[in-house]
Amino acid sequence: MGSTFSFLMFFKALIASISGLIIAVPAAIADGHGTTADGPAVEVKQIMGTSKTLEGDSFSYPEGVSELRLYRVSFPPGTGFPLHTHPMPLTGYIQQGKIALVKPGGKKYVFLSGESFVIADQTPAHTMENVGEGYAVMLVNAVAAEGLETVVMAKP
Repeated sequence: MGSTFSFLMFFKALIASISGLIIAVPAAIADGHGTTADGPAVEVKQIMGTSKTLEGDSFSYPEGVSELRLYRVSFPPGTGFPLHTHPMPLTGYIQQGKIALVKPGGKKYVFLSGESFVIADQTPAHTMENVGEGYAVMLVNAVAAEGLETVVMAKP
């Protein structure tokens, strides 16, 4: 239980830290921590917290030795990542631009800068496409296990 609790706390902290967005931490401010001589306190904002994927499915963590991975994926205008799946849960955070997750039947989820989502092993094969005008950047945090591939290429 102790290692699971520590892992979950670490995972939540990691998700909050990759975003760079903010919310006040009242206890730290009340104690005078997180302030500078010039003024504002450090603030933290939870970007996302969920127990469901984009399509409403529950997810579980892979068996084995836990491994967290963080990727920065840059999409030049008009590009995309080919059809693929993931054997573990992961979060996507759109740092810049406009990115679509597209399933073979044409179902499309479009995400703008500042938005996030969760997908997992139950999420059907999909592509990721830059559907905006300029560059798009997505941060991806995968909750993996040692030796497990993050991306599995799919056949159309």
